[in-house]
Amino acid sequence: MANEEYLPPENESSLEITEIQPSALAVLNQSEHAAMVTTANLSANRRNLEVFGKKLMSYATHSQPVALSMFYTLPRAGKQIIGASVRFAEVVAPCWKNNSTGSRIIGCTDDTVTAQGVFIDYEANMRNVKEIPRKITDKEGRKFNADMILTTSKAALSIAYREAILKGGVPMALWSPAYEQAKLTAVGQAMSHAQRIDAAMEYLTKLGVTEWQIMNAVGVSSPKELEIEHLVTLKTLCEEIKKGARTIEEVFGSQFDKEIDSLFTQLGKNETEKRLLKNSYMGRAKELVEYLRSRIPQATQSRPPQAQAQAEPSAAQASETEQAKTETTQETEKKRKPGRPTKVEMEARKAKEEQEQQASTQSDTQAHSEQTDQEEEPAQTTTNPVPEARRFSF
Repeated sequence: MANEEYLPPENESSLEITEIQPSALAVLNQSEHAAMVTTANLSANRRNLEVFGKKLMSYATHSQPVALSMFYTLPRAGKQIIGASVRFAEVVAPCWKNNSTGSRIIGCTDDTVTAQGVFIDYEANMRNVKEIPRKITDKEGRKFNADMILTTSKAALSIAYREAILKGGVPMALWSPAYEQAKLTAVGQAMSHAQRIDAAMEYLTKLGVTEWQIMNAVGVSSPKELEIEHLVTLKTLCEEIKKGARTIEEVFGSQFDKEIDSLFTQLGKNETEKRLLKNSYMGRAKELVEYLRSRIPQATQSRPPQAQAQAEPSAAQASETEQAKTETTQETEKKRKPGRPTKVEMEARKAKEEQEQQASTQSDTQAHSEQTDQEEEPAQTTTNPVPEARRFSF
């Protein structure tokens, strides 16, 4: 039995071989790519890393507005994260030389739109591709309108373009020095770090932003902990507010603010207690919420609802006030110099002096009254002389 996988020699002439001809566009792309690779590898056109670093540094730090455009901010988990923007990628690509970049939309479903970014390095004969999906539905699952879908698609194209260049295209170790120097230019290179912090705090305070909101935005507990990255984040946020891209409430409003205010109300905290608690949990809004939540069960256990709402806040307030007084007394005792009486001793002495003064006043009044009586009596006792011994008695 003949093998069906092979045809006998006499039937070979009956086979028809179909040759697939490449399209004109494919031939054009192939020839263009080959020409670019050849050109890029000529000795006169090869890249110089030293020249790349200097050129990129010059572009990224050209001026303070240019340096600020090198970064983007994004709210995540109640904080602002910062990274290299698409503007920085647009500077890196031409400085790197011998490459081709671009992005396009490659797919769209009912829920997402997908953009593809491409970076081709002709000198290294390397191709880097990144695909970025973006949701086109809101929190309730409803699809965006046409304008919002177009805006989301543009954002996806920019992100894909940036990712293709900076992640896998040009090595990070080569562009990071210019990126770090751009941070210093953005916040004012001629100023000291302390002056930068003071300038940032003063500017934001004039905008009506509280210290609590500023620290929560960057996730630190004190202005002294602000680093260059935090100042760049604040500077970028201020630029977005100035351009009208975002409002102060959108940028500096914490997702926990409303819940914190509600918990303060339930616990009956006054303004002083609110300020002290916020200062204690500066930059840790989430931890403050957890602490206040933990106080609610203690304030509401084993009491009717109306009594819980009325009695417990005052009890908690009294307890914390008493604790504050105790701490104040202890701090005063620590600061008191040796040999100096305490506040309690001074109050006791003052009270004792007042009692003695009051008793002395009563004695003087009584003596004066007796003297008055004696001055009025002589009209009736003029015939009875006073013995000499009584005149000089004490």
